[in-house]
Amino acid sequence: MFNSPILARLLKMVKLLRYNMKYRLFASITFLSLIFLANTLYAQDDRSGLSYGFKIGATVSNFSNDQPHTSARLGFLAGGVVEYGFSDVLSVQAEPSYMQQGGRFVRFKDDSKFSTDPFYDMYATNSDVVLHTIDLPVLAKYWLPKFGDIQPNVVLGPAVGYTLGASNTYQTTYNSNGDFYTANGYKEEGSQYEPFQVGVTGGFGGEVSLGSKRLMIDFRYRYGVTPVKKSYSYVGLNYVQGDLRTHSAYVTIGLGL
Repeated sequence: MFNSPILARLLKMVKLLRYNMKYRLFASITFLSLIFLANTLYAQDDRSGLSYGFKIGATVSNFSNDQPHTSARLGFLAGGVVEYGFSDVLSVQAEPSYMQQGGRFVRFKDDSKFSTDPFYDMYATNSDVVLHTIDLPVLAKYWLPKFGDIQPNVVLGPAVGYTLGASNTYQTTYNSNGDFYTANGYKEEGSQYEPFQVGVTGGFGGEVSLGSKRLMIDFRYRYGVTPVKKSYSYVGLNYVQGDLRTHSAYVTIGLGL
C-alpha cells in the first residue's frame, strides 16, 4: 500500500505537469499563430533594386484663390516611373511626366472709369488656361501591409516643374458704345507665366502583380508652393494684385516592368 501523503504529492505533481504542458502548448500555438499572422500581413515581394514603368492619367487643376473668380479645369498626364527599393517597405520613386496644369479665371476691365465718354469699353473675359508642364516629383514611398492581392503604398516628396508653354482659350463679353458683344479667341501666352515652379506631391496607390509585370493605380495631389503667375489682378489694377499658384489632383494607371 502506498503512503497516502506520498500518493497525494505524486498526484499533485502530475496535475502540475499536465497544467504546465497545456500552458506551454497554448503559448506555443499562440506564438506560432502570431508569427503566421504577421508573416501574412507583412509578406511582400522583394522590392530592393531598380525598377521602371509608365503611366497615363487625368488631372484636375485650379489656380489658387489669391485673386477671386478662379476655378478648375481637366487635363491630361503621361509619364514614366523610376523606382529604387532600399528594402521591402521603403523606396524612392521619380515620376517624370508631361502634365497639363492651369485653371480658369475671370478678368474684368472697365475703361469707363477713366471717362464718361461712351466709347470707353467694359470687358469680362473668361479664360481657360493650360500650362504645358514637364513635372518631376521625387517621392519617398512606404509600402503598407497587403490587402488581399493589392499592395498599397503612400508617397510624399518635392516636385519641380518646367513650363513649356501656356495656351489661353477665352471668351470675352464687352459693352461698346452701349451695345454688348461676345467674342471667342485663342492665344499662346507662355511669357506671362513663370518658367519654373516648385511644389509638394503626396498621395497613395496600389499595385497588383501580373506575373512579371505590375498594374499600378495611383492618386496624387500636387500643391504649388511657388507662383506660376505673379502680380495678377482680376480687375487690372496695380493695387489689387495677387500671385497665382496652380494645384493639381490626378489619378493614373500604369504598368510596372
